[in-house]
Amino acid sequence: MNWAIGFRELGWDVWLVENIAREKLSPPAEPGQMSPEELFFKAKAKEFGFENHVCLLVDGESPDREAFQDFAADADLFLNYSGQFNRLDLLSPRTRKLYLDVDPAFTQLWVEVCGSDMNFAGHDFFVTVGTNINSPSALLPHAGKEWIPVAPPVAAQYWRDRLGALEAPAPDAPWTTIGHWYGYPEMEWQGRKYGGKRESFMMMREFPSHAGRPCGIATDLNSEWDDYEGFRQAGWQLVSSIEVCRDIPTYLRFIAASRGEIGVAKTGYITSRGGWLSDRSMIYLALGRPVLQQDTAWTEVFPIDAGQLPFVGIEDCAAALHRIEENYEKHSSAATALADGVFSAEQVIRTLLSRIS
Repeated sequence: MNWAIGFRELGWDVWLVENIAREKLSPPAEPGQMSPEELFFKAKAKEFGFENHVCLLVDGESPDREAFQDFAADADLFLNYSGQFNRLDLLSPRTRKLYLDVDPAFTQLWVEVCGSDMNFAGHDFFVTVGTNINSPSALLPHAGKEWIPVAPPVAAQYWRDRLGALEAPAPDAPWTTIGHWYGYPEMEWQGRKYGGKRESFMMMREFPSHAGRPCGIATDLNSEWDDYEGFRQAGWQLVSSIEVCRDIPTYLRFIAASRGEIGVAKTGYITSRGGWLSDRSMIYLALGRPVLQQDTAWTEVFPIDAGQLPFVGIEDCAAALHRIEENYEKHSSAATALADGVFSAEQVIRTLLSRIS
C-alpha cells in the first residue's frame, strides 16, 4: 500500500491487480456469492480508496477483468510485488514491467541454490529493497539480473491520518517489534549460511536485562513452542501478531503505543550485507517512533545518526537504545523527518522513476 498510495499521491492513476487459484478459496457463505477471501480483498481495496480500481482474478477471470484490461492497455508501468502476478499477458507490450524484490538474498538464492522459478521472465527492470546489493561488500548472488536498489517507501502522512491523534508514548512504554518467528529454511551459498529471523531472535534473547526497559515482540510464537518460555523468562512481553495485525487501526495503535522498534533482521539479510530495510520499520518512523535497526549494511547507503540507529548484537543495541532515551524527543523528531524525507514514498518513487527513464 505504501507503493500504491505513493504513486497515487504523485498523481498517478493506480489499479491493484491480484490473481489466485480457485482451489485456494474458501467456500462462499451462500451459493452464488463470492468467497470470504474475495470479499476481504474487495473490502480492503475500498478501505484504501481503490474500490473502482481493483481486479482480483480467480483462475484468470474476474467481473473487473475487462475494465482492468482497458486501463492496462495504456498503462505506463506495472510494479510486480515479489513477482507474484504471473499474467503479464494481460498487459500491453509497451508497459514497463518492474519486478520488486522485498527479500534480497533469499530471492536470488532461491534461483541460484534451489533452482526456483521466481517469475523473472517478461520483466524489464528488477528492483530490490537490498539497498547495498551493488556494493563490492555484498555477499549474495545477482541471479543473472541487474538490480536497481531502492529504500522501502512510506506514505507517512497517510498512516498518521489513519491513526488520528498521535501522542508521545508513555515513558515506560515497551520497545517492540512485529514478525514471524519461523520463516524460510536456511540456505548455504559459497560456504555461508543464510537463515531466518528465529536465529537472530535467539541471539537477542537476553536483551531486556541489558536494555533495562520493557521489551515486546508481536509474533506467532506460542506457548507450545520450545522458545516461548525462555523468552518470557528473559523478560520479553510476547503478544499475538494475529491480534496485532488483524486490521490497520489495531496495527497502527500497537506501533504508536511503543517507545520504538527493535528491528531484528533475518540472519540471511545480515550475512548477505545486501542493505535490507524493513517496510514495517518505516511505519514506526512515520509515527515518530525511533528504530533500532540491525545492521544489514544499510549503513553503507544511509549514514543516519538520529531516529534510526544500527546495531549488531545485544551490547551495542542496548547502547543505542540508551542513547535514544537520553534525548528521546530529538530522536522521535528525527524519525518523523526520515519518514517524510529520505524514505518518503514521493522521494523513493521519483528516484526510482529517474533510474528507469
